[in-house]
Amino acid sequence: MISSKNDYKGVRLMRKTLTFMITLVLALAVFQNAFSAPKARSAISPYMQTDTNSTYTFVGITHPSLNTAATQIGLTVATVGITGATPSTTFTVAAGETYRIFVVSTNHSTINSSSVTGDRVIFLSTTTGSTAAGQILFTANTVDPTVTSRQSTSGTNGLVGKLEGLNQLSLWGAIVIPSTSTGFAMEFIGDAHDSASLQESGVASAADVAAKGLSRRADGRGIAGGIR
Repeated sequence: MISSKNDYKGVRLMRKTLTFMITLVLALAVFQNAFSAPKARSAISPYMQTDTNSTYTFVGITHPSLNTAATQIGLTVATVGITGATPSTTFTVAAGETYRIFVVSTNHSTINSSSVTGDRVIFLSTTTGSTAAGQILFTANTVDPTVTSRQSTSGTNGLVGKLEGLNQLSLWGAIVIPSTSTGFAMEFIGDAHDSASLQESGVASAADVAAKGLSRRADGRGIAGGIR
């Protein structure tokens, strides 16, 4: 028996959290199975939303010019689960650049290609006439993000590896509700696929590499770090 309003609110919060976690797990299953998203090259946002002439989704992608990053990183962004006039696009982010991506209903009166302009603005318009929810899939164009690219450069200690994986980029976004000037942040799942290789990047010297029998890789931003 629920004894107070606080207990009731707690139960509601637990139910919402459980619902979100179930949605998250289902989204991952959909991407890995139905859409065969390559784990080594992909990142996903399990929830996005757009409403006719109202709520829309915004995603920012920045190349922060990490020492380990190639100067140009190609990727494809696609909407999944909703009908779209422009459901996907492929582009290249150069060092120091930021791309702005908008997922909006077709003919949105305030967020459209006339009101938001720039060289690095992308619209993924939907043809739906009502509220629509789905996911966003990001896929790196490189075949293997753990292998250094042709953009690698020479340094004082030899070849400086440059990577083209999504873990070299910064992804963020929000579901925006213009009528109330509010919204909520999106969740992005990815980068974990690089953790195993990045665990080998904490080796301090070539001697340690030989002693431990590990391969030496460039540092990055995986979820895990250090040496196994």
